[in-house]
Amino acid sequence: MFRDARLAHLFDYWRERRGNRPAPARRNIRPMEIPSILSIIHLIDVYENPLAFRHRLIGSEIIEALGRDVTGKWVDEEIYGEMAGEVFDGLAAVAWEMRPYRRLSRLDWIARPWLAMESLEMPLLDDDGRVNMILVGSSHFTVGADWGVARRLSWPITV
Repeated sequence: MFRDARLAHLFDYWRERRGNRPAPARRNIRPMEIPSILSIIHLIDVYENPLAFRHRLIGSEIIEALGRDVTGKWVDEEIYGEMAGEVFDGLAAVAWEMRPYRRLSRLDWIARPWLAMESLEMPLLDDDGRVNMILVGSSHFTVGADWGVARRLSWPITV
């Protein structure tokens, strides 16, 4: 299902930790249980009224691939340029639908059109059962000009 086996491992871990709930709580995710994939993990805080997203933690492999560290920054035009709306809407779908999404995206929005990303975005719940964080696993790979995928594809994953 995933190009990178680490994303499959993260998805299996998330499913195991959620139990009978729609998603696990952040406190159910224990970094010491998944040390081999910490470098591809990205945590995004979810704020309500108005809906907003802020980068909490970004794994070292992601920072290296993107050539920047956006820890502490908001999901907005400053970071994502013309793609900000699409990125925001994708995160909103994860939060509102309370379900994981898989994404494929060419990274031309950061002037790296030869680089693509496969990501897995999964909700995490607070004690009241609301999504307060999104757990992301991201894997990057090189693509050619003839890569047959549109700028950004996303689809929900059945759990």
